[in-house]
Amino acid sequence: MDEKQLEETVRRAAANLFEHQPNMFDFTSETNQTEWNLAHHLAVEIHQFFPDLDCDVDVIKVNLERKRPDIILHRRGGEDNFVVIEVKRDGDDRDKVAALAKTREYWFAGSVSVYITNLARL
Repeated sequence: MDEKQLEETVRRAAANLFEHQPNMFDFTSETNQTEWNLAHHLAVEIHQFFPDLDCDVDVIKVNLERKRPDIILHRRGGEDNFVVIEVKRDGDDRDKVAALAKTREYWFAGSVSVYITNLARL
């Protein structure tokens, strides 16, 4: 799968999320949406496109200074990450650039292109 196909797959998964749960952002003043909740629901949709990979949300990587990727598609027990997704519920372009840099540094050491998809824009 090349980068363009990966990006399109993540976009389709996000579109599926909002098709299956059009009220995803309908919370009251007593209950608000969090990135963790959003990441969980998006991970469910993304995993359907990659059933042969393990899909985890907000796992603690103790060997990497307890860093926590939002969504990771990988093979548990190995060191190879297929895709790591940082979910940003809010934020401006600077926040997204910083998250992209963090993702590259933490999970791919700059060796793989990584996409950050702003769900609010999909």
